[in-house]
Amino acid sequence: MKDFIDKWIDSVNWKVGDFTMLPIFFGTVMALLDVLVLGTLKMIHNKTLPRTYAILFSVGAYALEPLIFLKALNYESMVVTNLVWDLTSDVLVTLQGVLIFKEKFSVIRWFGIVLSMISLAILSYTDNC
Repeated sequence: MKDFIDKWIDSVNWKVGDFTMLPIFFGTVMALLDVLVLGTLKMIHNKTLPRTYAILFSVGAYALEPLIFLKALNYESMVVTNLVWDLTSDVLVTLQGVLIFKEKFSVIRWFGIVLSMISLAILSYTDNC
């Protein structure tokens, strides 16, 4: 039985040439939750947010990820969904750490981020296997 999310997904053309953007969409939504939660935890660590409420918020936000992942499995394999989520999260959390929290990041590690972005493009290619 399709819910409103499935109906919305069906109404969007996720294809761009031989690439499908739907795994990228799900991975980005889950990665943005990671950014939110990990940023909150960093602020707890830096003592800029009160621990009790921020921990409760983080646990509540993370509780959404299995629900999103389960929905994503209706459209893509577990392997691709997990890899896209992980790589997208790696890129976004790294950018958050460097740009917002002013953490240091070496040139060779930036090269790793570039390779992650190339991997995302490869994983979004539709090979109909």
